[in-house]
Amino acid sequence: MAGFDSHCHLDFLDDPGHCMASAQSAGLDHWLVPGTGPDQWQQAHRQFSAEPRVSLAAGHHPWFLPEQPADTRTLVSWLDRHSDCVAIGEIGLDFFKHHPESPSAQHQFDWFLAQLAIARDRNLPVIIHSVKAHDRILQGLKRFPSVVGVVHGFVGPYVQAMAYVDRGLYLGAGSVIFQSAKTLDALARIPAERVLVETDAPDQRIAVQHLSGSHSFQPEGLDNPLLDWSSTVSRLAEARGLKPEMFQEQVSQNATVLFGG
Repeated sequence: MAGFDSHCHLDFLDDPGHCMASAQSAGLDHWLVPGTGPDQWQQAHRQFSAEPRVSLAAGHHPWFLPEQPADTRTLVSWLDRHSDCVAIGEIGLDFFKHHPESPSAQHQFDWFLAQLAIARDRNLPVIIHSVKAHDRILQGLKRFPSVVGVVHGFVGPYVQAMAYVDRGLYLGAGSVIFQSAKTLDALARIPAERVLVETDAPDQRIAVQHLSGSHSFQPEGLDNPLLDWSSTVSRLAEARGLKPEMFQEQVSQNATVLFGG
């Protein structure tokens, strides 16, 4: 089975067509582009709606929430008009203060719950952004027991990972595993049927390089962050004692089960 990158921002790349072609030659042929807000939904749809190798999602990212109380009519209207949307996301909570204007914790939580309700009502999976907020994310999910999805770019210990797995969620593994031993340990120990592999291109590569200042993460293609997917698969397969091609097939099947494709 060819590779499925479960979370990447193709619309943020300077030349997505070139990057996709290069990645496809390395065995990767499906990408899911999450949504961050209405303007981005429209841009991604214009760029990729006719591309069969790309799936699209829509959601209000916690960094870019409207100032008004949770009002999801814009998202509902978008979903009514775009039946090819495969997930609600990227939604969630980010309690790392990037700047003084970051939405309050309660404002983020209200929007998170409102979007979980849409996922429940439409039987769509969710793509969850969780930064320093795992306990609160789980509190929200408890209110919507039928909702499934993935915690993208998971960072945390095994106990936290299993709290999500026990809840029926998948965990997205990215190149942060090259810098976080606890995260690598967690993602190497949870059931393989609950792991997705993602690049978060181009964001996670930039974050890892900025935080590390080291050379422990060696990208396969310096000009193409989509190739980080193969590096991540290989590292996780090694940690699990599996052949990379076997693990690639498993995680790609997992993504197809969750999102279709």
